[in-house]
Amino acid sequence: MRGRVNKSVAIIGEGETEWFYFDSLRISKRYPFKMVPGMPSHSDFGHILSLAERYSMEKFDYVICLIDMDRMKQLPAEMKKYLSIKHKKQYKKIWFIETHPCTEFWFLLHFLPNLSKRKYRSYEELIPELQKYMPGYEKTKRYFKKTDLYSFLEKHGDIERAVINGKYLSQLSKENPDDEICYSEVYRVIELLNELHKN
Repeated sequence: MRGRVNKSVAIIGEGETEWFYFDSLRISKRYPFKMVPGMPSHSDFGHILSLAERYSMEKFDYVICLIDMDRMKQLPAEMKKYLSIKHKKQYKKIWFIETHPCTEFWFLLHFLPNLSKRKYRSYEELIPELQKYMPGYEKTKRYFKKTDLYSFLEKHGDIERAVINGKYLSQLSKENPDDEICYSEVYRVIELLNELHKN
């Protein structure tokens, strides 16, 4: 992967939050490889998967699907479909990156002074805690346009802490699946992008 080998990364989220975060990361870091934050026109898993399959056929080196588990848990049919395909060989090029309950938990991990095992079952439960560190945060296009998400988190939070906490909580969640531990695997994407940036 050294020299002039161009790598390409496609990142697909369920909505605007993920798109704005990864687009602001792409601009901030000026990555020398192609990175496409993709915003699906529908947030249902079937549509996200078809977008991922399309990017995969377009020969992207990495195709990443960001999955908010709180939404999945509210839609048993989608959850069943997701669980049935996520380990299938035909999807091995696609990285399924989970966060429970939602992407905002990844943001919160940048700020928590101690590793919190507090349970947030939904976006609504988590937001008051996040607003302590990101005053006025709301899941709106207006907020995302006036706030450069990645730069804000880099300036006011600690991305290394978020990565360490993300790894630990993701492992803990795998070991204790019935405990509904909040976790985020977004650290895997950050580590991948850093690795590609180095090479």
